[in-house]
Amino acid sequence: MDLKGTIVFSSGKSGDYDIFSLNFDSRHVDQLTSGEFWNDCPKWSPDGQRIVFISNRTGTPEIWVMNADGTDERRVTGEDRWHNTPDWSPDGQKFVFCANYDGNVNIYTMNIDGTQRRQVTSYEAMDYTPQFSPDGTKIIYTSKKEGNADIWVYDSCSGQSTRLTSYEGRDYAPTYSPDGTRIAFISGLVGEQGEENLEVYLMDTAGGDVQRVTRNLGSERHVAWSPDGEYLIYTSSKMTSAAERLMVVDMQTMRSRALKFDRSELEAKTKSVPLAYGFFSLLPEGLRRKFYPDYYFGSERFPDWKY
Repeated sequence: MDLKGTIVFSSGKSGDYDIFSLNFDSRHVDQLTSGEFWNDCPKWSPDGQRIVFISNRTGTPEIWVMNADGTDERRVTGEDRWHNTPDWSPDGQKFVFCANYDGNVNIYTMNIDGTQRRQVTSYEAMDYTPQFSPDGTKIIYTSKKEGNADIWVYDSCSGQSTRLTSYEGRDYAPTYSPDGTRIAFISGLVGEQGEENLEVYLMDTAGGDVQRVTRNLGSERHVAWSPDGEYLIYTSSKMTSAAERLMVVDMQTMRSRALKFDRSELEAKTKSVPLAYGFFSLLPEGLRRKFYPDYYFGSERFPDWKY
């Protein structure tokens, strides 16, 4: 795969996540946020100059914005209410996000300076993971309106929402392809013990022509498109570990591979160094690592891609 551009993603463990960027040319990782709190859900602005994200550094998850290099962090919301998964409008002037302002999680939009907040959904159920369509006329999101997590689309012209999926199990985290013709999403069944086998799927914008993309014994949880629509990037875990790692699938061949890069900075941030004591002090670090579960070394999630 000839990958280009830069991805932004969050990485960490035990609720202490920070935001990092990875340039595909240099394979260099930059840490953009710091602190022992939750910085998560990063999304590039349409011009690639800024990043919107969630942080609970003030106590409750709020929406923040920063420059692409991590400078000039600015808090957008100050409601002391739970916020999550913000996304930019195609013109870069608005955010869509989910929040709990009145005891229920609904979808909202607002200007990027925090003004003119508007409620989009008002179901007595949880609505989450919203995203604008490439032309800005629709918002795709996940809703439990019918009791199960399914994918819905809101049309801003008609003010109506339409259900796109109704499968057994969860369908969530939908994301439009750059040309607006396809939707990638996560879907899977939940077993009696609560175990999940979540996979990446594709469908058209009407909910038809469903195609399974990944086949993994673990779970995939976060998916995004490359700007040219030729690749999907997602996070994947194994059945034996909850740790998620970045993966890329070529949309032409439908072949996936792990995204290889130096994770040492991510591990240093969470102090994930294999301990050396007693017999283990005689072993090289590479061998000591084999005695630790993957989640000890952190986990990646919410990747987003720009050129």
